[in-house]
Amino acid sequence: MSLFLMSDTRAPGVQGKLKQWLAGIGSSPSVGYLASSADPTREYFAPVVELYDSLGAEIIAFAEPIHGPDCELYDPLFECDIIHLCGGNTFEYLHHLGASGLISRLQAFVEAGGHLVGVSAGAILMTPDIATAAYCGDEAVVPFQVTKGLDLVPFHLLVHVTDKDAMAQRLEVDGLPGNLYLMDDNDVIEVADGEITETGNPIRLQPK
Repeated sequence: MSLFLMSDTRAPGVQGKLKQWLAGIGSSPSVGYLASSADPTREYFAPVVELYDSLGAEIIAFAEPIHGPDCELYDPLFECDIIHLCGGNTFEYLHHLGASGLISRLQAFVEAGGHLVGVSAGAILMTPDIATAAYCGDEAVVPFQVTKGLDLVPFHLLVHVTDKDAMAQRLEVDGLPGNLYLMDDNDVIEVADGEITETGNPIRLQPK
């Protein structure tokens, strides 16, 4: 299994690193796109299809987490080499995954050797707890108040951080939930078999 976490897909350095990561998985790996909510016009989906095409991979499955548990529409996702977790409201995304029975399926997919890409909210979902998404402007409005994440990585995460020093000082006052990375839109974190690899300049904060 391997996990690829980023804030944004548009930075050239991030795209280059993603291309390397995809090549490490295999030739023309297949990707399943899991939307964060309903996306009937495919507004957010289409650019990601173009991105993976340009990087030598192919999206062959799409699903919105708006159906009940055990819906057969989700099955093609788990037949792919990689599942792409996109951006959105992290709290809403997690709520939909839980209501759709997909949290345990994603965890089992990774446990069996599957690969995940997480962008922004999708990256935060991989952590033990998504409460940090509030610092990014996501609102935990009712009923989107559950914060226990997929717990696939041993750290918490804040994305889209433009001033890491200022955010670090703020978190010193507010208190850290545990080991936590601050990432800007040029940073990448990869996790494979327990090993963490950083690209760019993500800052790791640890409780004192």
